[in-house]
Amino acid sequence: MIQIETGWLLLIPIFFGLGWLASRWDLRLEARQDERERLKQQRSTFKGLNLLLNEQPDQAIEALVKVAQLDPETVDLHFSLGNLFRRRGETERAIRVHQHLANREDLKPRDRDHAAYELGRDFLRAGLLDRAEASLNQVGSGKYAIPAKESLLEMYQIEKDWKKAIIAATELQDLQDKSHQLEIAQFYCEIAQEALLRKDLNEAESAIRNALIAIPNHSRALILQGDYFLAKERPQQAIEVWGVVAKENPAYMHLVADRWMAAHTALNQADQGLDQLLALLKTQAIGELLDIVHKHVMQIRGAQAAEAMLVDVMQHSPTLSALCKLAETRLALAEVSGPETRVADLKSTLGLLKQRTTSLARYTCGNCGFRARRFYWQCPGCNNWEAYSPRRTEGAVPSGPSM
Repeated sequence: MIQIETGWLLLIPIFFGLGWLASRWDLRLEARQDERERLKQQRSTFKGLNLLLNEQPDQAIEALVKVAQLDPETVDLHFSLGNLFRRRGETERAIRVHQHLANREDLKPRDRDHAAYELGRDFLRAGLLDRAEASLNQVGSGKYAIPAKESLLEMYQIEKDWKKAIIAATELQDLQDKSHQLEIAQFYCEIAQEALLRKDLNEAESAIRNALIAIPNHSRALILQGDYFLAKERPQQAIEVWGVVAKENPAYMHLVADRWMAAHTALNQADQGLDQLLALLKTQAIGELLDIVHKHVMQIRGAQAAEAMLVDVMQHSPTLSALCKLAETRLALAEVSGPETRVADLKSTLGLLKQRTTSLARYTCGNCGFRARRFYWQCPGCNNWEAYSPRRTEGAVPSGPSM
């Protein structure tokens, strides 16, 4: 009995050694399987990148999806895949990828902010603005705080929610070393303009005051302040405010010239107001200001005075617009006392000039080159504020966008 027990005791080291060898074998098998999986993931990743480089995005996406399925923990790959879907316009798939990341409880705070930011961008691209706002507002104060605020600012401008846009621009200004006072002034001007249309003069006054705090003597704010005084039946104060625009930024006077004349007419000072506009033509004799001044000269002083004014303009600032107005004025004079042949010739000439000036006269964005027939404070092409020159040009029609 003792011999048997002793034999078993002798077998224990042998069994232990066999177990150790088996465990080592299992570890080697597991390592080999892990290596095979890793190599498989690498091959799929390289395949996906190669397809992207060869401009085969559909096949690239499928290859990268397989990698993500092989290893759900690949956070960076999920972000890349979601962004790829969004760039391709597949917003639903992008939302699913980023939503999956945002719902994971094991994400680091930075990755959670990244997921909330990307998800907000997805919702913004899909037009789901409420969900975009909620997601972007979840982003913390880390790396993605600034791009999240920029996206919120973009969204509020799309919605024309100017009060929220002011808050976002102010917060963004605190986060980065960049002024947003120009945008803030414009947002207050938008509020003021809407209030004036509603005849809510108290809100208009408050918004204009805040715009002028953001940027003192801001041209648009001064124009709106004059409109406010005119609405309050205080034309003298309107003229004084618009006089600042005429002195500091006369290129913007075409935006207010008609109301300038209305204010002077209300004070029985139409001739005085017209003389001041005529003085501006010495340096601003292009575009809409010339059209407006010509109209008022015709009404107040007649066609002969208008012709003399246009002859003077053609001497120092010759443009197709001025030539067109001169032909229009001479046609008016000829219709009263001229021969029929001259009337016919002038009508033909005027028709050609109008066709030409209509096709060429445009306001042009200095940022993206977008051209338009009317003046915009915010470019419809690139959405930048005050990117349009207030001077209408008559250059050749470019191949770029226009309206």
